[in-house]
Amino acid sequence: MMTRDFKQKMKETAVRGETGALQLTHHATLASCDVSEIAPFTHFGTRTAARTRMSDKDARVISAYLDIKNPLRVLDVDDDHSPEHIADIIEQSHPGLIGDQMEEMRDLEPGTQEQYLIEILQEAGYDGLSYVNRHEDPGSISWMILSPDQICLHRDQQTMTVDPWDMDLDRYIGPAMVMEVFSIDGEDENYEHLVESLVEEGGDLPVVARDEEGWEARWLDDWEPPATVGLFDPSGAYKGFYMSGQLWVEPDARGAARSALMINAAADILGDCPTQNWEGMGFSEAGYAAHRKAYEISLTLKKGLKDKDPGCETAGMNP
Repeated sequence: MMTRDFKQKMKETAVRGETGALQLTHHATLASCDVSEIAPFTHFGTRTAARTRMSDKDARVISAYLDIKNPLRVLDVDDDHSPEHIADIIEQSHPGLIGDQMEEMRDLEPGTQEQYLIEILQEAGYDGLSYVNRHEDPGSISWMILSPDQICLHRDQQTMTVDPWDMDLDRYIGPAMVMEVFSIDGEDENYEHLVESLVEEGGDLPVVARDEEGWEARWLDDWEPPATVGLFDPSGAYKGFYMSGQLWVEPDARGAARSALMINAAADILGDCPTQNWEGMGFSEAGYAAHRKAYEISLTLKKGLKDKDPGCETAGMNP
């Protein structure tokens, strides 16, 4: 269960995707240390980047939201993660930010160098680093923390989760029986408590997906089953919900594939089948079609990410 502190951090974090929604990030490692002991300047990025960086089947994957409010954009840090190399990259990206302090840092012992570099960044007003990744998942954004306190842990496991586009349709939906008898009415009393929670808490819920028109999927992070989300229009009004394969969109919000926003947000949170359907589930024709459409949209999204030109690494850097 997430806390009020988590929700406040997520309102302020800069670790977001292109539309401004929260970005769930991933770090793959063979280390066994506790998350609270993760080293400064640890990298987090997309699932693809984490999988590419650590192909070992026994790798541990830490999935988290990050509390980084003002990251410094730098060039790709590549495979050398030493404090001196990171400092060199910072100075290349922003000449004069470290300046004469570079030589002082080089004279320090390892460990002390990291803390010295952290203090330089914090004094300049930065609490993390970000860069356009040109090696793993080229064009994606990766992030580096300064402290493990910035990690809002979502999942810590030995198995790499998957993006929606990495599943086939059968896995994405699960075993399905399609009949109109399985349709649901989101205004039924069985969903009254869920709708009340979304309406009452909507303004404080983390935004986990947003489209170009400003429609949002917001996450009821303390709800069971997990990955229960609500649909909200650009004014912040409740317009529907998605809960473990059960889908409802208010009549005045239908017809624009907005259900896909919720379904793929759930898939990202779970890192697997958004319906959580392993043994068989009934869908109405409209419900099944909505899931199929969401899957097709995820494939289009992946193609767009692959075609995107990473561009100049210095673009968008902080002055």
